[in-house]
Amino acid sequence: MEKIIGINPVKEALKSGRDIEKIEIYKGITKDKSEEIIEKAKIKGIEIKFIDKKGENDQGVTAYIKDYNYTVSVEEFLEKIYNKKNVSIVILDGIQDPRNFGAVIRSCEAFGIDGIIIPDRNSVKVNETVVKTSTGAIEYVDIIEVNNISNAIEKIKKYGFWVYGAEADGTKNYYDENYPERVCLVLGSEGNGIRKKVKEHCDIMLNIPMMGKINSLNVSVAGGILLAEISKNRRG
Repeated sequence: MEKIIGINPVKEALKSGRDIEKIEIYKGITKDKSEEIIEKAKIKGIEIKFIDKKGENDQGVTAYIKDYNYTVSVEEFLEKIYNKKNVSIVILDGIQDPRNFGAVIRSCEAFGIDGIIIPDRNSVKVNETVVKTSTGAIEYVDIIEVNNISNAIEKIKKYGFWVYGAEADGTKNYYDENYPERVCLVLGSEGNGIRKKVKEHCDIMLNIPMMGKINSLNVSVAGGILLAEISKNRRG
């Protein structure tokens, strides 16, 4: 059984209809922080347990849920979004840090990304830290787990997506591109970037010009910059 910790993440989980088995609430938190959670939990028939000890970093609220239910297949996801305009997908090629994953999810939700694709091996899974770092955003973005990123990209292309990879020595500055209606952005792992085979399936490799002495950005920061530009470009 997994946990969702923190007031806002638990509120969003309740709103989204996640399968919550019980909620623990620290007796010492104020009524204004717990009242909404208690009311919604009672309406849904979720067990509430008041506890004497506050957990670490949980703000006094913890929800216990079943394992995260990944979207079943990339094909079903693509059919779901087929008729939408200005559709965006993010692929994470081997992200290892749960905080980075959670931060990327938060950026994806903020900029209207429809889904995130991750590999089923050599990648961080949705866990307590990911959910907390996303501050509730995970409830509004589909996450699809696949066994082969390269194959997933080829399926995505058949639905009219233009696939962009991001790396320090990419051939095109990210702000010089006129992004189409269907965009897929591939972000690599913290240490190794995008794998060679995955890179070969990208249409364009983007770079973020930098003026400092350090030649790389944290993957969640880079992702936020790129997603903001894609959103801005397509709104304009």
